[in-house]
Amino acid sequence: MGQPVLPPCVLSVPGVGAHDGGVPHDHRQRDAPRIPDRAPPPPVAVESRIVGLQRTAGNRAVTGLLAVQRQDPPGGDRPLDAAQVSRALRFYTLQPKTYTPEIISQMQGAVGAPETGTADEETVQAVARWQRDNGAKEPNLKVDGMAGPRTLPRMFTSGLNAPGKGKAFGEQAQDQVVGRWHNLTPAGRGLELGRLANEHLAAAGVPAMSFKTESKSAISGAFDFRVWQMSVGLEALRKAQPTRDEAAKLVDTVYHEARHAEQWFRMAQMRAGRGLSAAAIAAEMTIPPRIAELAVAAPLVRGSMQAVIAEGWFDSAYGAGREHRNAALTRAEADEEAFLAAQARFDKDKTPANEAALKAAKAKRDKSRAVYQDLPEENDAFATGAMTGAGVTRGAPDPVTPETAPPAGPMAVDPLAGSLDAALAPVTAP
Repeated sequence: MGQPVLPPCVLSVPGVGAHDGGVPHDHRQRDAPRIPDRAPPPPVAVESRIVGLQRTAGNRAVTGLLAVQRQDPPGGDRPLDAAQVSRALRFYTLQPKTYTPEIISQMQGAVGAPETGTADEETVQAVARWQRDNGAKEPNLKVDGMAGPRTLPRMFTSGLNAPGKGKAFGEQAQDQVVGRWHNLTPAGRGLELGRLANEHLAAAGVPAMSFKTESKSAISGAFDFRVWQMSVGLEALRKAQPTRDEAAKLVDTVYHEARHAEQWFRMAQMRAGRGLSAAAIAAEMTIPPRIAELAVAAPLVRGSMQAVIAEGWFDSAYGAGREHRNAALTRAEADEEAFLAAQARFDKDKTPANEAALKAAKAKRDKSRAVYQDLPEENDAFATGAMTGAGVTRGAPDPVTPETAPPAGPMAVDPLAGSLDAALAPVTAP
């Protein structure tokens, strides 16, 4: 009997390394909750310290820890050697139902190769050049010529990762939350960020999420597709005066989690495009029936590029890769706990033995985190969340004091003051 699927921002990935290709369908994942191998029973949410990747350290800091190093290509205009070309060609030919002539032609057009509809050496070399030249974001793409579930979402952007969208969200957060930090309660700051995220989701045709704040210190942000809800940790929201970097991490986290909502809705739309009913989709993906109904009302065309991208996420979360994903989630969680225990021992008794144990625990933890970040949906969400950084330019302003307050005009009052767990009511349609 298999394990349930875990909601996003938890971790896990098969042992294929940080790349899109490999043996087709060998690397799929899950969401924080885990799904069994037979019928998909409701996944179990994971609110752990590992989920605190974006919570305690922040998405950007975690990205630095998890970044998978991109290997320098063998050379100039032909990044791949003969063996790598052969492997990439096999990746496409073994998946003819996914990489149809139409999809191959679109890829060829995007990377500047002749649009023949057939993958050849020129195609995979061009894909590798594109990965090399465009994949240095957070996290990096591996230069392997295989346009899989990590490369395609960046090559064919849409929704929250479309050009300029992340920066625009960062600018709005800067103006309406960070710049008004002292005029809002901690809950009010979170609710404003949630409202902005829902505005961006609505523009992308994605149902709004409900929102809550989370008092657990290890939690910085999470999206639970089972109830269609985003959580944001109060620790970051309660900071007296966050710096620019601290504010950027918070904004990054919210946008990262909103991207997960978009991913899960696209998966549901993809399944609708394959003819599944709303009831079947809700049961298969353990998402609210109303979300499945909205997906059925706006299905993705089967065989379209957006459907292929959604299939990659679905395969990772619900397909053959779910066993890899759950195993990686479990491993990363255990390694995080072990690291924290080693840190506590070293802080209490700074002996050489405890120092060595701490270094070993950190190395193991970082390796597990790298596996987590390489999950297709996490790889995409990390890269998408990081786009907000360009819009967050300053930390919170100095608080107003009696000496600095203007002679007239009361401070703005947060209408939700005191409601630390208030929720944004989700809209019923995108």
